[in-house]
Amino acid sequence: LRDRKVSVLRAVASPTRETVKKDTVRGRYVAGSIGDREVPSYVDEDGVDPDKRTETFAQVTLHVDSWRWAGVPFVLRSGKALERDRQEIAIWFKPVPHLAFGQSEQPVQNVLRLRLDSSPERLQLELNANGGDDLFDLAPLALDTELAPASLPAYAHVLLNVLRGDPVLSIRGDEAEEAWRIVGPILDAWRADEVPLVDYEAGSEGPASARAGSSAAG
Repeated sequence: LRDRKVSVLRAVASPTRETVKKDTVRGRYVAGSIGDREVPSYVDEDGVDPDKRTETFAQVTLHVDSWRWAGVPFVLRSGKALERDRQEIAIWFKPVPHLAFGQSEQPVQNVLRLRLDSSPERLQLELNANGGDDLFDLAPLALDTELAPASLPAYAHVLLNVLRGDPVLSIRGDEAEEAWRIVGPILDAWRADEVPLVDYEAGSEGPASARAGSSAAG
């Protein structure tokens, strides 16, 4: 397992100045509301130094250069003060290149979601199915199930394995080096302001430039 993790990281193309500008988004939230709670701008929060230009949202698109994953974008996204708390892995299936039944517009993409923010975790498949009235009318359908509940929280498993001398869930040295090879050029470009720090409203889904590419992958 640890060897395979390193193999995947080694196959990730090293970011360049050009790809960092094209494939990353950095943002910081401004005042808004999350439900009934009013949220001030990040720079107005207690203890925040606005001169540090700290991000509260990050999105990075990576590409794995292997026969299995060639052409598949991996979009990694994390942010604060978003519309709702969410931890998930979402696999967006490619839309067909033609509309087989003469629809006027492309149907919603099918999505496989692994929800990590629920207890127990959930597996959900979002599909298009025939509508009730017209055979060729498509309507979204969600199939989901609860996964077996974990006996321990995730970090407890890591610590327990360390105490047992089992390193399978720990980060190996070469894995850390490969991860920094990927992340380092991105952080350097962001520190140099080569990627603009954009605003997004608290309670939204994040910067508009990130939402525009949300269906590319997950």
